[in-house]
Amino acid sequence: MITEEKKRREAFKFNANLSDRDIRQIRATAQGMTTYQYESFLKEIGIEYE
Repeated sequence: MITEEKKRREAFKFNANLSDRDIRQIRATAQGMTTYQYESFLKEIGIEYE
């Protein structure tokens, strides 16, 4: 099982696994967005995460 600290480190890697909801949530929070806003942004710029 991946610990919370490892998830945080993974979230900020360039090639992070965006299919993981926890990683999307960490990235969204770091950018001052909700997870919904971040996912909408990813769709707008053409990044598929699921």
